[in-house]
Amino acid sequence: MITEAQYESLFAFCRKHYVQYYDVQVELVDHLSEAIEEKMQANPKLSFEQALEEVYAGFGIKGFADIVATRMQMVSKKSRNQKWKLFFSYFTLPKIAMTVCIYAAMLLIGKLLTQEYHRGLFLFIVGIGLFIFEIVYTLKMNKLFKAQKKEMILTSERLSGIIHSGLFVQIFFSNSLFDYAGVKQMHFTAYAFVALFMLVIFISLLAHRDFVKELHRNAITQYPKAFA
Repeated sequence: MITEAQYESLFAFCRKHYVQYYDVQVELVDHLSEAIEEKMQANPKLSFEQALEEVYAGFGIKGFADIVATRMQMVSKKSRNQKWKLFFSYFTLPKIAMTVCIYAAMLLIGKLLTQEYHRGLFLFIVGIGLFIFEIVYTLKMNKLFKAQKKEMILTSERLSGIIHSGLFVQIFFSNSLFDYAGVKQMHFTAYAFVALFMLVIFISLLAHRDFVKELHRNAITQYPKAFA
């Protein structure tokens, strides 16, 4: 049975071998400690350090590099699936009611704005609002992780969104649809299409916000020492 001090020394061993992510360290330390105990039980004359070197040698010339890369891919894939799951939840009951109401309200406003130029101006204002909303909620979500003391692959996934509002801003300034002449001729069909596009962006921001909140809860539950 390895001691608590030896168990903690395995974390230092992982850091020494270029594993800086705490969640990967935890996974590796658990594996290393079990393998070391098995070797020491099979050969009582074997010291902790000797058993550790033998176990580490089993990882090959790349050491822990493949473990880190695999972990990154696994976490990224799982997070991506979760983000899209939360995104599509806004198009199923009961959240679809909110989604439909928002889009219906935008269409109604488009009908009330009889001047086509006003429709373009309204969409521009909404787009800027989305951009500001993303900045504000991003700053707010980042505060949730202010207490995190150790870097983790798991929580790094909060930095990648689904569809950013910056995409709308880019289109606004690069697409001829949004130049002065285009805005003046924004018919209701074009307005409805752009409004739908903006709704999708808004839903993606909400889904990403939900994901970050859920990620924070899971990270604290699974790795409380990372926030100590």
